[in-house]
Amino acid sequence: MNYQKFDIENWNRKEHFYHFKDQLRCGFSLTTKIDISQVIPFIKEHGYKFYPTIIYLISKAVNKHQEFKLAMKDNELIEWDTVNPAYTIMHTETETFSELCSMYTDNLKDFLKEYDRVQEKYKGNYAMSPQTGIENIFHISMIPWVSFDGFNLNVPGFGDYFAPIFTLGKYTVNKDEVLMPISIQVHHATCDGLHVSKLLNSLQEYCNSISEL
Repeated sequence: MNYQKFDIENWNRKEHFYHFKDQLRCGFSLTTKIDISQVIPFIKEHGYKFYPTIIYLISKAVNKHQEFKLAMKDNELIEWDTVNPAYTIMHTETETFSELCSMYTDNLKDFLKEYDRVQEKYKGNYAMSPQTGIENIFHISMIPWVSFDGFNLNVPGFGDYFAPIFTLGKYTVNKDEVLMPISIQVHHATCDGLHVSKLLNSLQEYCNSISEL
């Protein structure tokens, strides 16, 4: 969990940061659809699981962009070297979920192995958050039973929590196009719509070129 203190004084968003952190404290969400037409045949060809592969692609995109690795620690703004995905898994027998975290690595095969290791370790553990002590995370959840055009988390007392939160939905097939709804919730203090757009564009690029990653 390595990090460095973030240089706010020389940041071109210094004024914006303090405005949305201390005055008009708010976050915003954006919902769109990601084309995963190249992802589906790729995972079928290699025998990979869909959910961890998508988690990897999102994690790769998040770690590319500085704005989504910022956090408050000891009352200072910091930037994590790497952030790891904390994702929900469903317990069908109880209709409850747990949130697990797999350490991010840039290599897809290594990440999938790490995902499987975590799944095996916490198999049968119904606690909401069975892992502890991992600070450098962001969040992913999925609603695989329904596709959606809009999704918004109502988060009272947003505070100084800057990690992005992703929600995925059921993908739909339209001729040769496979689209998956994705919503991202962020804190306005650390990013604007431009930065969210860059992140989603990176995710789309990785989905398009997954066979080359």
